Amino acid sequence: MLGDQWDARSGATAPLGKYGSASLGGAMWDIYQGNIGWNVYSFVRRTNTTKATLNLDDFTQALVRRKLIGNDKYVSGIEAGTEVFQGKGRLDTKAYSVDIG
Repeated sequence: MLGDQWDARSGATAPLGKYGSASLGGAMWDIYQGNIGWNVYSFVRRTNTTKATLNLDDFTQALVRRKLIGNDKYVSGIEAGTEVFQGKGRLDTKAYSVDIG
C-alpha cells in the first residue's frame, strides 16, 4: 500500500480515481484510490499551501475509518518531493522533519 499527500497542485493533474473527501489538519482533502499492482491512496489538499505541519496518523486513521486499510498497517518510509507532469517544477525546502513517537 502506498499513500501520499499533495499539498499543492496546478492544472488538471490528479491521482487515480476519486473516492471521497476528509477534513484533516485544518484543511479539506480529496481522497483518491487506485491500484497499480498494489493499492494506492492519495490525499489532495483542495487549497494549495506552501507550509504544512501534518500528523500522518490523521491520514492513516481516515483510511481505517473508511475500511480501506486495516488498523494493523504501519509506516515503512516517508519521502517528500514533487512530481512534474509537464513543463518545469521546483521544490524549495527550508525544513523537513519527521517525529515518531
